[in-house]
Amino acid sequence: MQRADKKKTAAGTAAPEKALKDIMARLRQQGASAVKTINISDIVVDERVRLKCQIPVCDSYNKNLMCPPHVPSVAVFREALAGYAGAILLQITAPLPEAAADRPSIDVYAPAKKLHELVNLAEKWAFEYNFRFATGLMGGCCRLCDECVAIQGGHFCRYPFKARPSMEAMGIDVVETVKAAGLPISFPIVNEVTWTGIVLI
Repeated sequence: MQRADKKKTAAGTAAPEKALKDIMARLRQQGASAVKTINISDIVVDERVRLKCQIPVCDSYNKNLMCPPHVPSVAVFREALAGYAGAILLQITAPLPEAAADRPSIDVYAPAKKLHELVNLAEKWAFEYNFRFATGLMGGCCRLCDECVAIQGGHFCRYPFKARPSMEAMGIDVVETVKAAGLPISFPIVNEVTWTGIVLI
């Protein structure tokens, strides 16, 4: 116990730059294909992103507790975002599985669960380094459950400490934010899929 307490104290008193480098190194070790710190001003927030949740209506709209209208508004998020200094962008890139003749649709969502795991870990590590307001956001909607309780009108998440809203739900223009950071992102998806998450610091 004493040894664990010393380790926690050491982590909590590390310089911010050293702490971020450690978190980024650990994310790479855990499978992140790209990790980069950005200034909070580099995060592009655009109300039109949130608008696209409803026009045309997304299949997760009002059917996922981590998506609109269950999450804070873009205005609330924009105000909260101003209190942060920076963020860690992280990505998972994976080759697309070959489409079988009897299954032309391609599962581009398979790597999303790994991204979710890494975002949660990064948030946890940041908190241990005394970034007490560290907040993780996903790329795309939460996929922890095959079917969210919201579909049946439920209001209580099965995994409240693991589930995180999507970047898009908060109004973040993921494409422009990632481009500005110099990280890869491309549409349409052809040979590989890249999922992006973020941890506000």
